[in-house]
Parts: sequence; C-alpha cells; structure tokens
Amino acid sequence: MIKLLVIVVVAAAIAIALVVIGSWVVSGVRSLGTGIGRLVRGDGTAGDDRPELPAIDASAEVPDDPFAQLADDLRAARARRWSRCRAIQEFAEPTESRRYLDLAVDTWTGGSDDSAQLRNDPIGEIAISAGMVADRVSDYPAWKLAFFDLHGVRVDLAAEVVALTTSAAHVHEQVALLGEPPTHLRADEDVVDTYTAKALLLSRRLDGLVERLGALGEYQQIVAAIQQRQDKRDWLDRVSAIDEFENEVDAQWDVSEADRMRATADESEMLASIYLDALAPLAKTLEHRDDG
Repeated sequence: MIKLLVIVVVAAAIAIALVVIGSWVVSGVRSLGTGIGRLVRGDGTAGDDRPELPAIDASAEVPDDPFAQLADDLRAARARRWSRCRAIQEFAEPTESRRYLDLAVDTWTGGSDDSAQLRNDPIGEIAISAGMVADRVSDYPAWKLAFFDLHGVRVDLAAEVVALTTSAAHVHEQVALLGEPPTHLRADEDVVDTYTAKALLLSRRLDGLVERLGALGEYQQIVAAIQQRQDKRDWLDRVSAIDEFENEVDAQWDVSEADRMRATADESEMLASIYLDALAPLAKTLEHRDDG
C-alpha cells in the first residue's frame, strides 16, 4: 500500500514538472518567433524590450512669448503692493493736516502740486501713503509728549517721507527706462534674461519700499495706542473728582427724604380728610344761621 502511494506521488510530481517545462518551451518559442519577426521587419534587436519614450504631441501649443510668465508675476506683485498701500491709507485717514503730504508731493514733482497724478500711479502711491501716515502721526496730541524724546523713540517724519518719496521716484524713473518687454527681441535669450532680471530686481526694490512704508504704518499704530492710553488716563483723572462714597451717602439720603416726603403727604391727606369732615357740620350750622 505504501509503495503504491509513493508511486502515485512520484508520478504526479513528474507530470507537474513536464507541464512546467512545456510552458517554458512554448514561451521560448514565442519569444524567438517575436524576435525573428522584429529582425525581419527591422524594428530592432530581438532582446530589446525597453519601453518606448512618450511621443510629443505635435498639436501641443508651445508658448511663443517668453515674457508671459514675467508679466503675470509683475502684475500680481503690483496688485499686492497697491492693496497694501490702500490699507495703510485707510488706517491713516482722516488727517487734519497736509504738511507731510505736501512734502511728499513737492519732493516727487519738484514743487508742482500734482497729487492726483501720484494717487493714480502704482509707485507714486507709496509717496502719497508715506505723507498721509506722517500727517496722521503728527495729528495725535500724544505726539507732543516728551516721552518720545526722553526715550529716543521719536521718528523724524520729514526725513522718512523724503527718503521714501525720493527712493520711489528713483525706481519710477528706472522702471520707465526699462520700458515694456522688447517683444521684437524675444528670440534672443540674452535680451530675455536681462530684461527679466532687471524687471524682477526693480519689483523687489518696490517691495522693500512698501515694507518700509508698512513699518511707518506700524509706528503710527503704536502712537495711536499711546494716544488711547493717554485719553484713558486723562478721562480717569477727570472723573476721579467724583467722590463715590460721598455720592453714595447722598443717594441714600435722597431716598430717605423721598420716603419721608411720601409719608408726610399721606399723613397730610389723612388729616385733611378728617379736618374737612369735621368742618362739614359746622358749615351747615352757619349756613342755617345765615338763613334765619
């Protein structure tokens, strides 16, 4: 029985081995046939089974303008700076004086009053914002406190406005000098690289000016906070003259007097009723006497 079982197992193993060997032979024949077919067709060697490189779609659009991405980046940066300048101006409004705003306009235009032109200019907006912030700072009564001088934290507003305006005007001239992208030379890599580098450099320069303007705006917020604390202290000092204990005593006294007055009124009403009722018979007696 055991011998029979061994024979069956061996036979099964031999059968499985034959099946596996047969599949290998079939696969080899197929591969050989495929390789021979490739050789006959001239498609390559029989053993070359590397994947093909992806084909480039001939219909895919290749951007012709190398300045397109640069234009998008500069437009986004300009919008970001414009938005921040507007936010700084909103916090600085309203201003009572125009001393530093006029200084910014004079520094930019050389004396001609053309603030409207600056307001509509993305770079001139930096100068306008600087003048407005400085005016707002100088409008705070707290700005006159000796605190800023004693601690050496008073900013020279005029110097800051002139510095920001002068730098902005200088960059404005350089931007005008750079001009629009030289699209007629777009095929020249040197021209494209040079224009792109200088345009981005000037954009970063303007970003730096807006950062400096933002720092001046933050300084204004600090002065505003000092003004608020000063107003609070002045208000507390003014209302401290109101004595709480004395007024509380007087309030209680007034309540007591009101109660006493009401009691007196009630008593007067009661006594008056009794008195008038007592006078009624006497009045009738006198009336009869007069008739007689």
